[in-house]
Amino acid sequence: MDAVFIGFLGLGLSVTLHVLFTAMTLGAGLISAWSRYTAYKTGDPWYEVFARKVFKLLIVSELFSGVWGTIITVFLAGFFTALLTLATNTLFIPLAIAVASIMIRIPSIAISWYTWGKISPRTHVILMWIMALSGFGVPFGFRAVFAEINHPHAVTYYLQTGQNPGFTPYANPLFWTLYLHTIAAVVSVGGFIVASLATLDRDVKGARLGVKVGLTLLVAQLILGPIYWLSLSRYSPLLFNAVNTTHAPLLGLKLVTIALLAVLGYKALKSLEKGTITANVKWLGPLALLTVALGEVLNDGSRYPNMVLMDREGLPISLFANFYIEIPLTLVYVILAFLVLSIVVFTAAAYYAIYKRFIAEIPEE
Repeated sequence: MDAVFIGFLGLGLSVTLHVLFTAMTLGAGLISAWSRYTAYKTGDPWYEVFARKVFKLLIVSELFSGVWGTIITVFLAGFFTALLTLATNTLFIPLAIAVASIMIRIPSIAISWYTWGKISPRTHVILMWIMALSGFGVPFGFRAVFAEINHPHAVTYYLQTGQNPGFTPYANPLFWTLYLHTIAAVVSVGGFIVASLATLDRDVKGARLGVKVGLTLLVAQLILGPIYWLSLSRYSPLLFNAVNTTHAPLLGLKLVTIALLAVLGYKALKSLEKGTITANVKWLGPLALLTVALGEVLNDGSRYPNMVLMDREGLPISLFANFYIEIPLTLVYVILAFLVLSIVVFTAAAYYAIYKRFIAEIPEE
């Protein structure tokens, strides 16, 4: 293995983990805001408590998401400096939108938590919605970058004219299907994770709400996913062919997990409507995360050995490697070992924080 391949592998692992935690935090944020709003409108104290429980999940997943987002930046700056430079020059608007959304979301999370019960409920509900909706600006920026490396629309404009593309990335024919598919996925995952965690204290109502959200957005994914897949056949045929040939077993596994998620979710909902929590519910969250991980590996890993795809041709990852300094291979192996260790540590920490401490220290009134 050379330094470029290890950099590509490390970047891919970091992106996948970042997306998993991002899915959890965005989905949980929306559910928490909706529950807080419902508590305000109906006066039902259960929704108030439930909103705080889900908010705790949001805080934990936001922390891990931010860490892996930083690791992605480190890999890009260290291993793929040319790619980072090109993206900054040509995709400034999408990156600025993502950064601005982060700058709104993180303070709003802190403000929402520490002002809970200390300001008027109406004002707090508004803060919660700002917190929840600002999060969706992050993928609105970064998914434009992914659409560009699969089908360089704005980048081509920049190379041909020398002018900044501005908002041209949002005219990329791959962007909107990818973005909407991503939003459906993160909200669905949030619902299923919330349902799984609600089983820890046998919360039938919370589990039912989570499953309903998860299943509803899973249906949306069943529509948006194939649309995105078909759009790849026209605008990124190299990626489309790789997904359907070289990575066909992985695609098949993802389809199986989606089908299993739909079946288990439907059975769980039927049981929950009768007031019974079955073993199916607790597996919905992990299964949803596995589905997202498989999808991200397919969407990103299938372009190897290329980094940017242009119709039926690809630009190899070595073309975007760091040409300023030569990173010693020994150091590269140390970085890879550290990354693997980090994955183990963060996975264990996430399991403890979310599954073992999810119910603890949550105010019940």
